[in-house]
Amino acid sequence: MIRERIFLFLINVFMPPLTVLLIAGPNTDFIINCLLFIAGVLPSHIHAFYVSCTYFHRKRRVRKGLPPVKATGTYYKAGIYSERILAGGKERVRKVRGERQQGGRGEDMSGRRHEKEYE
Repeated sequence: MIRERIFLFLINVFMPPLTVLLIAGPNTDFIINCLLFIAGVLPSHIHAFYVSCTYFHRKRRVRKGLPPVKATGTYYKAGIYSERILAGGKERVRKVRGERQQGGRGEDMSGRRHEKEYE
């Protein structure tokens, strides 16, 4: 884990979008960081460090068997859109509650509506 952090830190010093790509994958966070890199290098570094610190903090909590956030905290973080980062590298477990019989819709832990997945 420490090697991974040092490796990503060194990459972040020279190429912040690559760090975000390695952590989050090619999604919204990567695009935001690329735009920040084009606009100015310093905002890109700040965003990449923010993303990586959030990821490693939540990853450490998940490794200890705790949820990615404290019970009083919110799951979502400002400026971070990757589910992988928000969940600390794990798939987010969705608990369905209040299912309707006909629609097959329910709510996950955050209260968002989603379609029920059938096998």
